Amino acid sequence: MTNDNRRRGHGRDERADKRPEGAPAGDICWGRNPVIALLEGDPERCMKVLIAKSAQPHIKAKITELCRANGIIFQNVESAALDRLTDGENHQGVAAYTAQMKLWEPEELLASLPAAPSPALILLCDHLQDPHNLGAVIRSAEAAGAAAVMIPKRGGCLPTGTVVKTSAGAALRLPVVKVGNVSQTIKMLQEADFWVTGLAMEGRDTLFREDLPPRSAIVVGAEGEGLGNAVAKACDDIRFIPMQGTTGSLNASVAASIAMFEWTRSLGKNNK
Repeated sequence: MTNDNRRRGHGRDERADKRPEGAPAGDICWGRNPVIALLEGDPERCMKVLIAKSAQPHIKAKITELCRANGIIFQNVESAALDRLTDGENHQGVAAYTAQMKLWEPEELLASLPAAPSPALILLCDHLQDPHNLGAVIRSAEAAGAAAVMIPKRGGCLPTGTVVKTSAGAALRLPVVKVGNVSQTIKMLQEADFWVTGLAMEGRDTLFREDLPPRSAIVVGAEGEGLGNAVAKACDDIRFIPMQGTTGSLNASVAASIAMFEWTRSLGKNNK
């Protein structure tokens, strides 16, 4: 099948882009059999499934059952939405967003880390919306020595090809963990002996007041909105980054980077 003028955003030569029907194009997989095969054989790469409201009931039941079994978000949409998403391809009422990397589960990540009191850093994103910001966060996290970056399954940007590209490939090397409720994830981290520090201009103390603990989780909020109220309350501490100018706030990825490298500095100081 020739894909003509589709998927230009992925930088392909469309005249040479020939693949089986429903094969992943960038970050999208469509068609009943390809999506079912993805859910059965490689579910860790599936981020979200869209099902047409008009899809055949037995197909809808099978796909939703697979999604529930694997903890994958699914959404019922109008068929026209899938037409737009797949550029008019024969999607057969179903499409899925795919990731170029494995997406870890929180329990899996924590089980892979050295037990407390061994040092470790985790960055938890509270619904970042911009894939460029998420890519920059992941790139900085790897450079700072973080163990993983956690992102919510709902309400934030997904780790698409744009994220991988912006991260300079770090998203393929550093564990990216999909989580459900961010506040509950904070509690899970606290139970694993992580000290959880949220970043917000309303923080009680400056980020640099005292060293960050060797076993730390840093929480960065969404662009423009910052940390949610429930998330902020769940944190052990809220700190702010002092600024001299009149901008008012830092880009989310910049704030996260400063905090992560402050942890790196603190760890190096304490290990001397």
